Amino acid sequence: MTIELALLGIGVGLLSGFFGIGGGTVSVPILLYLGFGIKEAIGISVMQMVAGSLMAAWIHKKNNTYAVNDVKYFGYGGIIGAIIGGFLVKILDATLLEWLFLSVVAFTLGRLAFSNPIPTRQEVINRPLYTTIGGGIGIFSGMLGVGGSILMTPILVSFMGFPLKKASAVGLFFVMFTSISAFITLLWLGMVNLHAGMIMALSSLLGIMLGIWLLNRVKVNHYKHILVVFYIVIFAITAYKLIAG
Repeated sequence: MTIELALLGIGVGLLSGFFGIGGGTVSVPILLYLGFGIKEAIGISVMQMVAGSLMAAWIHKKNNTYAVNDVKYFGYGGIIGAIIGGFLVKILDATLLEWLFLSVVAFTLGRLAFSNPIPTRQEVINRPLYTTIGGGIGIFSGMLGVGGSILMTPILVSFMGFPLKKASAVGLFFVMFTSISAFITLLWLGMVNLHAGMIMALSSLLGIMLGIWLLNRVKVNHYKHILVVFYIVIFAITAYKLIAG
C-alpha cells in the first residue's frame, strides 16, 4: 500500500502543480478504490493538499509568480466563505447545490475557452475585491468540499485581467487556505489517517515540483487548450454523477 500511496501522491501533486488544483477530485476516488472509507479518503486527500499547496506557494514565491501581499486576500475571503458555506449545507438541498456548482463551472469554462491567455487589459489589483471573490468561491468550497481553484482560475482570467499561468498559480495558493482549515477540522474530529496521509503528502511534493516545472515550460496557448480539456473532463464527470444519481 505504501508504494501505491506514494505513486498516487506524485501523480496528484503533478496535476496540482500543473493545473493549479487541490487534487481531491482525483485522489478521493482512487483512495476509495484502494480500500479506504470515504471519510478516511477525504482526510488523506486534504492532508496531501496542505503539503502540496504549501510547497507550490514556496516555489511560486521564489519565482515571483505573484505578490503574496495582494493575493493573500483571496485566501482571507475564502476562509470566511467556507464557514458560511458550511452553515448553508444544513439549509439548502444538496442536489440544488450540485446543480448550482455545475452551472457556475459551465459558465466559467465558457469564459475561459473564449478568453485570451495573454491579457488584453490591465490586471485588476483590488484587495477588497479579492476578498469578495475569495469569499464567494469559499462558499462553494464549504458547501461542496472542493478546493475552489476550478472556479478561481477562469474568473481571474476572464474578469480580472490575470495572465493564465499566474491565475492557475493563484488558484493553488487559494487552496492552501481552504485545505489548512479543513485539515485542522478533520484532524480534530479524528478523521485523518496520519500514516497514509504523510506518505501521500511527502510524495506529492515531488509531483508539485514536476508540475510547476512543466507549467513554466509549456507555451501559454498550448496550456490554455490543455486546461480547457481538463475542465471539460471535470465538468463531464460531475454532470454524469448528477444525472446518473
